[in-house]
Amino acid sequence: MADSLTDLTVAPPAVAALLVQPRRVAAAGAYATMLDLIARGVLVTDVAAGTVQAPQPQPAGLAPYEKQVFDAVVARVPGGSGPVPLGAIDLGSPEQAAQWRERFTDLVAEAATARGLVRPRAPLSVRVALWSVFTVLWVGAAVVVWQADRAPLAIAVVLVARLVSLPFRLLKRLVPDGRGVALAARYARLRAEPGIGPGDPRVAYAVAAGARPPWLGTSPFADGRQSFAWSRRDGTWRRVAVVDGRGFTFGWSPWAALLSMIPAAVFFGIWLLLLGMFSADLRVQGAVSWPALLLAAGWVLWILAVAGIALLGYRGLHDVLRPTRIVSGPVIWLESGVGDETTTYRVAVDDGGDVAVRYEIAASLYHRLRKDGWLRLEVTPKLGHVRRAEIVDG
Repeated sequence: MADSLTDLTVAPPAVAALLVQPRRVAAAGAYATMLDLIARGVLVTDVAAGTVQAPQPQPAGLAPYEKQVFDAVVARVPGGSGPVPLGAIDLGSPEQAAQWRERFTDLVAEAATARGLVRPRAPLSVRVALWSVFTVLWVGAAVVVWQADRAPLAIAVVLVARLVSLPFRLLKRLVPDGRGVALAARYARLRAEPGIGPGDPRVAYAVAAGARPPWLGTSPFADGRQSFAWSRRDGTWRRVAVVDGRGFTFGWSPWAALLSMIPAAVFFGIWLLLLGMFSADLRVQGAVSWPALLLAAGWVLWILAVAGIALLGYRGLHDVLRPTRIVSGPVIWLESGVGDETTTYRVAVDDGGDVAVRYEIAASLYHRLRKDGWLRLEVTPKLGHVRRAEIVDG
């Protein structure tokens, strides 16, 4: 039997997401909250244009987590008024987005706890007692092993203790309690509820429960990477493709490229000497032998590699001698990536074209940037190395 809207509105949609799928509160719960704000008239959508906007820049009576969603929707328009493409709703850099989602989840948890719908999996007194006993045991074991002059084993004890402590952290997770148990089952039924179409007042709760109506897009609050970004450089929204620079050496310093020629020359010189020696000793009789084929492959690889190194040297020399080009515009993309040894930080700005290139920048600058803030980059023409970056007024 289908649940009526009255049965569902005991809790707001974001709390419904916490009851049914607590790990997706920030994505499903925030999207459901936005849909609920649209249903209440706090936000207005234009289905044909694919935009959303706020009739009033500062509506009253919103819960803290609703205000957070509202602010995220209108953050990219001056004064908080004006249409925003649904795809342009942006939480900032990955770090800023993670903070936003964590804050939203905490606010929803506070609202659900205040309604008596959730509780921690284990009471605070039980958690404190378990953590106290656990800490005493593993610290004592580590000290005993260390005093026995078994330092590697002591490190192993610490690592094992960290692994064993993972289930303890789950004891703090919120689970449905009281009326929340029945509500969780009621909301969960919406995932398979037929007939929920556009205009149905239960849409927000269905999305919160995990339903994905085909006529609705993906949550703009979900974590995911797209190949485009939205920009309003000239006051009008438009979609800009975001691409990586060409080649694995894109972003290299010109001087680093030129200095790499020295070890490359030594390496390929030795390779050439070896190829020459093997070629002089090769004797081909009759059908082509495997040694001849391998030697031919070695020559082909050497030629291709030397051509690639020569091209890198040309690009480095060109960038040293030629002036940089200016790339200036609003920031439309921020990205960080953890590598084997270092973390790289990249930015893309809308310079007025249809395509924006991601450039590598310093960590100190990356953490100061915000979406739509104007940035001026001085970029080398061939390697795309950022020599200078400056935050400017738009």
